[in-house]
Amino acid sequence: MQELPDSDFERWAREHNQGNLNSPTTRQLYENRLLTVEEYISQFRRATIKAVLPTEAKTMTVEDALKVGKIGTINVRKLLTDNRDKFQK
Repeated sequence: MQELPDSDFERWAREHNQGNLNSPTTRQLYENRLLTVEEYISQFRRATIKAVLPTEAKTMTVEDALKVGKIGTINVRKLLTDNRDKFQK
């Protein structure tokens, strides 16, 4: 039986436009929302993503970065949610 999301998680996911509440990535972002973007990417994403991360995003919390979305031309939100090899400098 699948565990139902709690109300705090559901509210957070909706506020941060995380569409799929059953997604492991959404849950991972929620559980690590207070880490800095740099810490999160170091722990959960490929090294190639860290190479394209804007300097000003590195010290933001994951939660703040999801709210901001883009910094300059870089979609930080996408860097946090996607782990594909397409992000290269």
